[in-house]
Amino acid sequence: MKKKYKIKYKSVLVLVFLVLVVFCCVRFYSKGYTIHYKLQDGAYEITEIYTKNAKRERDNYYIEVVTNKVTYGFEFYHTFSKKRKVVNDVISYQGDYECVLPVIDGKAETDILCYKNYRYYFYNTIRGNEKALDEFVDTIDSDIYDRHDWQDQTGEVKTADGLSLYIKNIVNDHYLMITNLKGIYKVDDSVSNITIFDKDTYQRELSAFVGNYYVTADYVESQQFRTFYFIDMITGKKEEAKAPNYISFDSYVQGIVDDVLYIYDRDNEKQYTINPKKKKIDEVGNSKKKIKYYQNGEWEKITPIKANKTLLFSKEEKYLEFQKYSAVHHIGGESSGYYYLLEKVKDGYELYRTPSQNKKIITYIATVEDMEDIYFVEDYVYFQDKGKIKYYHDTTGIRTLVEYKELEFNKNLIFGVCKK
Repeated sequence: MKKKYKIKYKSVLVLVFLVLVVFCCVRFYSKGYTIHYKLQDGAYEITEIYTKNAKRERDNYYIEVVTNKVTYGFEFYHTFSKKRKVVNDVISYQGDYECVLPVIDGKAETDILCYKNYRYYFYNTIRGNEKALDEFVDTIDSDIYDRHDWQDQTGEVKTADGLSLYIKNIVNDHYLMITNLKGIYKVDDSVSNITIFDKDTYQRELSAFVGNYYVTADYVESQQFRTFYFIDMITGKKEEAKAPNYISFDSYVQGIVDDVLYIYDRDNEKQYTINPKKKKIDEVGNSKKKIKYYQNGEWEKITPIKANKTLLFSKEEKYLEFQKYSAVHHIGGESSGYYYLLEKVKDGYELYRTPSQNKKIITYIATVEDMEDIYFVEDYVYFQDKGKIKYYHDTTGIRTLVEYKELEFNKNLIFGVCKK
């Protein structure tokens, strides 16, 4: 009899163990949840979508707050103490602007989001536009929301070679590079000047930021060259490689695909790929094989006659809902990303952002002079504003990382950003 009881006892233990393993696996590999709930007697309708362990997505919370028939969207890339129903309160304002702030774990995780005329604005970008709104914000308990947390922090500065680095605005594991006349500045928690050339080079058209590298042709030569230099943006290490043939300076950058740079040599009617990771330059097109051309996610072959006319690669997808915008960039996934929209205005381009999960929540970020002067690093967006490199992030608002006056006056200087 005792043996039978032992066998049954062991069987129960095995069964319990298997149930626990299955439960843990389901919890670990769960793709999240979607729930709906209301706050303050139904004044606020909350939709909370948690995406977890989904292919090509970052774990995130996407939260919509609906009040007075206006929908506000917020996205967060970190976990909270509560497992579900993470929003425990909502602060709102009704006036010229309508504004909402979700309170999570007793505090603000983002700036106040305001709505007016079918557009959304973070509060710190519109402060001063409505006196009553400013007075209301100033009455909010600073333990919950302090507007200064989303303002630029330029008090502490480190200077080198005419470049100012704002210490409190440094982002860990982000690396910035800015070209100068003889090489490039590397910026992380300090500024390093990396020399590439012995003399000033005012234009470097055959150069670009590719993945985690700055790539440039050898501008010591005058008519043609064979050497490319590669500067690692993270380590600052400089390396070089030679092309299989001499390349004319009458060449141009066609584009970048999968962290590989493509250039076309008009004089010799040859196309080259430059792979900075492998430190390798290959001839991939010529008058016999034709020239590779990349457009909207597809490769095709074109003749040198077409390539000679400076035909740049086109990587932009077409979105019917965003036809009026000059450029559209989709960063991230369909459940954890954003669409960034650039709209032409008198002084440049207005940069907007809308979450992938609701393309109608179009939120103003900043105004930029040139739509080429923008870099996306996950949910950070870097841009140039006159002589400054700034970034936007939901947890900081707009911050100035670097000020370098030469950027304002020398349009040939470029910058790039990467993450370690």
